[in-house]
Amino acid sequence: MRGAEILLHPTSEIYQRNITPKDAAKISRSVENMIYVISTNTAGIVNSYIPSDSVDGGSKIIDYRGIVVAETGAGESMAAFADINLAGLRGDHQRPGLNNLLSRQRFEIYAQSYLNSQFYPPNTMADGNIERKHFIQTQKQTIERLTTLGII
Repeated sequence: MRGAEILLHPTSEIYQRNITPKDAAKISRSVENMIYVISTNTAGIVNSYIPSDSVDGGSKIIDYRGIVVAETGAGESMAAFADINLAGLRGDHQRPGLNNLLSRQRFEIYAQSYLNSQFYPPNTMADGNIERKHFIQTQKQTIERLTTLGII
């Protein structure tokens, strides 16, 4: 919406072959915003109950039409690479039609709602050293607030 053409998404997700809700969201974001999404997964995780190599693989590049153009499998030293066609993206931004979702969105409908809403609190890690339990506690508090507000 502000002229971005590529969204870089560093992540640490458990890799699996089946499409996950997060994968569906990445594809949706690429289509809705007509941008490339480059999602890079970590090469391992430490100090967690999750097996350290479970987040190997799953990096992917999704084009502005929602097509996964590159994806890694599991294992060390995996890299996803593909050509990024900015000329094609820019051309599709200028072309009228059903596929140009960006030109057909009504963002103003949501502006007031987003302006007056705070779901997950900002700057929760600004104080420095954060333990893993911080994320669960913050999420539980957010769920309580959303429940009290009748949102969920």
